[in-house]
Amino acid sequence: MKKTLLLLLSSMIAKHNASAFVARSSPAARPLTSMSALPTTTQVSNDDFMKQLGHASQIIPVLHPEDGSSPSEEESAVLLEVLQKQFAHSDGIRGFFAVYLTSAESLTMEEVPSVLAEAVKGADTKVMVPLACMNVIMPTAMSSIHQDPELKECASKTADNGIKILRLLKGDSDVVSNCKAIYQVSSDEAEGGDDLVEYWNKFFTNYKYGSEQKADISRVIKEFC
Repeated sequence: MKKTLLLLLSSMIAKHNASAFVARSSPAARPLTSMSALPTTTQVSNDDFMKQLGHASQIIPVLHPEDGSSPSEEESAVLLEVLQKQFAHSDGIRGFFAVYLTSAESLTMEEVPSVLAEAVKGADTKVMVPLACMNVIMPTAMSSIHQDPELKECASKTADNGIKILRLLKGDSDVVSNCKAIYQVSSDEAEGGDDLVEYWNKFFTNYKYGSEQKADISRVIKEFC
């Protein structure tokens, strides 16, 4: 289901990741190369979704230095400003996490970097929360839709990363209300009249999620209700 679209997006992400190879490959030169390669606040504020994919590939090497260290205080301050501007609109949030949640750096992380956590928590929850929920729902569903073991594993890891991000906002009223609606839809307990239930019901219908996908989504989303 929508496998062609997913593979196309993966291909585009790979190309953007390749463009950041020089910045990633030389930890010693990080302050010179990676920092200078960061997008400007104007770019992340105004550019469309496709360009935000490239911006994410420039941000990630600074967020996750190759030598395993944490960003310096100066780097963190710059990163926070850039991420705050990027997370101020839907295209920025979608573009960043489309790359980040499938990146090698995030797939091996145990904790969300503090500067990223701060930016997520500081974003408008009306914009951030539905997208953060989608970043849990969609890879969770794909983990049972995919037949290829490697793709199933990748989708599962991406879902785990999405859960780590959503946990940063756990307990927020928008998280609770959205996740309750998602849980109702995925459990086939939805009742008409609620705008959020209608929103998520249309989302599930659009992606044609079956009983297996709904069961998996219900299981992971219950934590946030």
